[in-house]
Amino acid sequence: MLAIRRVTAAFGGVQAVAERAKLNTQSLYRTLSTAGNPELKSLRALLAAMGLRVAVTPL
Repeated sequence: MLAIRRVTAAFGGVQAVAERAKLNTQSLYRTLSTAGNPELKSLRALLAAMGLRVAVTPL
């Protein structure tokens, strides 16, 4: 989550990304904290707001 927090800062900060992702700002702050445990739905919305996505590929 630390890497995603840093990328979020590069995309204008938590508030700007939360607005684009249609997520609650306080919830996003908790998600990006060291104890954060986001749901996949929230993580996908967050990444999509930054033009990114999760990809799972075989080894």
